[in-house]
Amino acid sequence: MNRKPIPVGVPAAAPAFPNSPPRRRPTMGDTRRMRRRLEEAEQDEGVDLISRLPDALLGEIVSLLPTRDGARTQVLSSRWRHLWRSAPLNFDLERRPVPVPEVTRILSSHQGPGRRFCHPAYPDPRDRSAAAAALDGWLGCPALTGLQDLVLQCALMGYNPAPLPASLLAHRFSSTLRAASFGTCDFRGAGAGALRFPVLEQLTLSFATISESSLHALLAGCPVLQSLVLAFNRGFNRVRLVSACLRSIGVHAGWSRYKLLQLVIEDAPCLERLLFLEDAPDKGLEIAVISAPRLGILGKLSDTSPILKFDTTEFQGSHLISTATVVHSVTVLALTNTNLSLDVIINFMRRFPCLEKLYIKASLAGGKNAWRRKYKDLIGTLDIRLKKIVFINYRGGNTSHVNFAKFFLLNARALESMILKLDNANPSRACIETHHRSLLQIKNKASRCAQVQFVYGIYPRWRIYDHVEQAHELSTGDPFVDFRYLI
Repeated sequence: MNRKPIPVGVPAAAPAFPNSPPRRRPTMGDTRRMRRRLEEAEQDEGVDLISRLPDALLGEIVSLLPTRDGARTQVLSSRWRHLWRSAPLNFDLERRPVPVPEVTRILSSHQGPGRRFCHPAYPDPRDRSAAAAALDGWLGCPALTGLQDLVLQCALMGYNPAPLPASLLAHRFSSTLRAASFGTCDFRGAGAGALRFPVLEQLTLSFATISESSLHALLAGCPVLQSLVLAFNRGFNRVRLVSACLRSIGVHAGWSRYKLLQLVIEDAPCLERLLFLEDAPDKGLEIAVISAPRLGILGKLSDTSPILKFDTTEFQGSHLISTATVVHSVTVLALTNTNLSLDVIINFMRRFPCLEKLYIKASLAGGKNAWRRKYKDLIGTLDIRLKKIVFINYRGGNTSHVNFAKFFLLNARALESMILKLDNANPSRACIETHHRSLLQIKNKASRCAQVQFVYGIYPRWRIYDHVEQAHELSTGDPFVDFRYLI
């Protein structure tokens, strides 16, 4: 190779890093090694690297798949043929019913252990005795030994609750069950009151029939319970909770004569969230919070929600009845108001002075929410600590909604985010800019870092199991963060 000579008297260019050693030109050996590595990489592209993993790790992967997909991994190769039969069984057929013979075949062909068993209802309600025998046989299969998660629907919706299976009453899963959901089950049979689940962390009772004494005995037999959901049950109208571990409660009072009338949280030192699952009017329930010093998440409260008492402070839904007690622990609040009212929100902020996140859904416009004269003397003394506001069903052309949003933009000094959710409306950029400039007066906002965001779209209809998951999901500190589903 001809190299351009460096003129005499002209120093060579200094290296980019003066203290670094001079760069070495690649040799023929370096080129051969590089080519060999490239060839090996190309050959590895067609190699099944996943199958090289240990059986234990592959079994965990298979157990996370849906039941049908997990069983189909047997046809991948001889390496995978035995994995499904020995991997922890995840039998989840909640969304797709399966004939009885096929369920029996799957369970009999699996060696266990069991991780999750979810079968939503008896496949044929016309022959209840045969269906009960089939379910009892499934729960007794060796494939479910060591079961950790059980979703048991003893009867179809609309039918009378069915007794608990005998294998469950025999305490087959007492020492391993960590999550359990009992739907349309009858706990009044022999042995139901003696159920014990020493490691159970999640419990759901929905459309179940159970007496007050049996319910208290069941809860007493779950010493490490962290989340509890009570929805549409019958047989009791009063619950008194004393728990050292309970962190989350989700409640739906029920309908008609089968209603929960009183829930007393007597002593729950670890309780963090109290969630109301109903969207329908329900004025019959009264909830008294006597001792829950860590209760930080509350909602969703509506105009027709239960009476909620904190010592001498009492709310009827979203309306304040009596005031005396200030609750400093509540930081997240969700409201569904038929008529948007700034007065209601200010009353809540007075009782919950440490409130940081507010989720509100308005069905109607409400009053004008004029505040400049009405709250002229209050603004200087009210400590608004809100950091996030989510306003659902916001109407940009409505004076009530604009005044509501403007109040917090111009007075909340700690505000970081305001999300205005529009239904079935895609505003133009010019419309949003006009809204920011003239209506909301963004330039005059109290918090320099506050961001205003418009979102729109049609969200899925309300589903009860979405709210049940909301009550049990404790990994997130804010259960309303995905407001599309939960408000």
